[in-house]
Amino acid sequence: MEEKNFKELEEAKEKRNFVRAAKIAEDLGMSPEEVKKLQLQAIKQFIVEYRNPQGAITLLKEYQLNREELNHFLQEILRELKERGDNERRQFDIQTMDYLTLEKWIDQYLKKVNNFIKL
Repeated sequence: MEEKNFKELEEAKEKRNFVRAAKIAEDLGMSPEEVKKLQLQAIKQFIVEYRNPQGAITLLKEYQLNREELNHFLQEILRELKERGDNERRQFDIQTMDYLTLEKWIDQYLKKVNNFIKL
């Protein structure tokens, strides 16, 4: 049974389904550090790839990142994008009806949310 779960974990990682991978890792009793790493990958995916504010906020609450961790994590994401030269790439945002860089998207959805929700 556990072998099947480890296989499912690897498949979830390969398919970049980090939400599922984090849940499987937690169910397998893996170290908190390994689970947290997968949880952060899931949040990052919802922010950078999907630009899904509702999904990102739901994961932030579920995974219980505190404000300090969230701010550090967001700065790390922006730094990585800047190092890759991807920081000015714009993506259309349906709610604002504008093309936003990731930094502006984060300001729009996550920094403001950080001020009034309990993470």
